[in-house]
Parts: sequence; C-alpha cells; structure tokens
Amino acid sequence: MMHSAPRSQAFHRVFLLPFMLLLMMFALSGCGDKEPAQRKAFIDFLQSRILDKPALAVPQLTEAQKKQFGDYTQDYAIITGFHHQMNIELDSSLVPVFAGMNGVNSVSNLLEQRDDLKKMADSSEKWKEKIVLLKTQADTRHAALKQPDDLKKIYDQAYEKTIVKPTQITEQVFDLLPQVLNLIVAKADFIKNQGKNVTITGNRLQFANQKQLDKYNAIQQQLVPLNAQLMQLSRQMQQMVR
Repeated sequence: MMHSAPRSQAFHRVFLLPFMLLLMMFALSGCGDKEPAQRKAFIDFLQSRILDKPALAVPQLTEAQKKQFGDYTQDYAIITGFHHQMNIELDSSLVPVFAGMNGVNSVSNLLEQRDDLKKMADSSEKWKEKIVLLKTQADTRHAALKQPDDLKKIYDQAYEKTIVKPTQITEQVFDLLPQVLNLIVAKADFIKNQGKNVTITGNRLQFANQKQLDKYNAIQQQLVPLNAQLMQLSRQMQQMVR
C-alpha cells in the first residue's frame, strides 16, 4: 500500500522550487547590473586617455582597469594588439633602413653600401602588404563587435585615431620608401659608372662634362623632394604608432 507524503514535506517541496528560481533571477540580474558600470568606465577611459590627448597614446591596461572594464577589455585588446604587431613590423623593417640611410654621410659610404641599400629597396616593396594585413585583421574584429550605441560612438572614434590614421601614414611611408631607396641606388650606380670621368672629394663630385652633371642633377631633382616627404611622414608615423 502506497503512503502519501506528509503534508509538511509536500509544502516544503512546492515552496522550494519557486524560491530557487527567485535566487537564480537575482543572480542573473546581479551579473547584468555590472555591465552599465563597466561600459561607463570604458567610455571614460577611451575619452580621457585616447581621444582627449593631443598626441596618440595607447596605454596598457592595469589589472584594476581590466577588472573595472570586464569583457570590454577584449574590445580594447583589438587596439593594443594592432599596435604591438605594428611596432614589431616597423622595428624589423624601418629601423634598419633608416639606420642604413643615415649612415650614408659621404660619397664613399654611398658606394660601399650600395648593395645593402639595393636589398632594402627590393624588400621594402613587400612591407606594405604586412601592414595592410594587420589592418584587415583589426577591421574584421572591429566589425564583429556588438556594442551599445553610446560605446560604439566613442570606440569608433578611438579606433579611427589609433588604427585607421596610423595605418594611412604607414602605408604612405611604405609607398615612398622603395622609390627613395631605388633613386639612392641609381645615384650610386651613376657615380660608379663614370669611372675616371668623376672626381670625388668627400661629399663633393666634379664631373668631366656638363652632360654628366645634368644626368646626376636629374636624379637629385627626383630624390630630394621624395626624401623630404619621406622624412616628414616617418616623423608623423613615429608619433602615431608608439
């Protein structure tokens, strides 16, 4: 014969189920309550530490800020990750190139370093591709973000300042660099091919006739403005990607 449960036990079981559901609702609502504060803290950070700064700054987050921003630290990681990779690429490409170019302080140095400069010129034509790839990867992650409108507005402005504009400057540098290097190599080749028809005294050249001088000046007329533009862009880039 089956025995029915005591009335007190039945009441306990009926009462317990909604009470547990109520606890779960409180727990879920408690987790959700953190998001507005995290979002506000992240917006304030982007505004004060990036957008309000006259120069570009991409500060690393402290452990306290990571806790304060919650999951939005992953949104910021798109920006810091891009700059980390960008700096690696520039350190391995532009740093040795500019060191080599700055080392050309005499005609004899130019002739001695001709082969190295040619290798750099050939390699530099592919460097832009790496920067374009980094930007494409960042754009893909950026497009996948699901952000509230108030955060999206500020984040998009920070993304423009920290990723879009630096990439534009860097791409211009990498467009100019092969042109400048190839003209420097062409100048070295022209001087070397003159043989005894040119006299080298330190940084001064004396050609045997006006025709030779005119050809040399034609190279210089192409090189000087391009090199000046390259130097200006490189200074802007150094300020924007560190």
